[in-house]
Amino acid sequence: MKEVQRARIRSNKGRTHFTFRGIRLGGCLFLFCMLACNTSKRSNLEEEIKRIQALVKSGDVIVRNGNDEVSNAARSFNRKDKTYSHCGLVQVEQDTVFVYHALGGSYNPSQKLLRQTMKDFCSDEDIDKVAVFRYPLDDKESAVLSSWTQHQYRNGLAFDLFFNFQTDDKMYCSEFVFKGLNAAKGGALKKILPENEKAMYVTIDDLYLNDWAKKIGSAKLD
Repeated sequence: MKEVQRARIRSNKGRTHFTFRGIRLGGCLFLFCMLACNTSKRSNLEEEIKRIQALVKSGDVIVRNGNDEVSNAARSFNRKDKTYSHCGLVQVEQDTVFVYHALGGSYNPSQKLLRQTMKDFCSDEDIDKVAVFRYPLDDKESAVLSSWTQHQYRNGLAFDLFFNFQTDDKMYCSEFVFKGLNAAKGGALKKILPENEKAMYVTIDDLYLNDWAKKIGSAKLD
């Protein structure tokens, strides 16, 4: 009788061990498939961004969305559309596409205006959406914007942690883009801001939810 019981115990152990190995193997296959799928999606997003990059011009507005906590908070401040969490200005310099953007916190320890290639601007793994919008800038206006942007970068424009729209020595991301375009357009962009707001500020969606902004292209992680 004892021998029979021992045999059953061994048999049960064998089945348990086999089942555990099966679950472990199935879990590994599942994770492998998920990683392969995400890699494929990321690759498709990168290809779409390359396609858009071939279309951009100096003065274009580029927006992106991240999935980290800071991006979630930034996106919540948009007035109407919560799609994007950060923005910058495109400048094409000697065949290289750069993005100038105001970024603070741990992402930018210097707190100074950043100049990155468009590829680097869009390369973070948390980014799942990118779009580019264009304002009707003539050659003179485009030159004014380029000069203004270069001036801010050379002077090390600081990020405005207090989001004060009334000051020009420090700016947050959408303020930087707005004030650059507004300088190029001779102050005409003030029309896109709500007149009934008690506290003056500009949001990311203000920059593209207006009659001037035309979408050039967009890409997202499907």
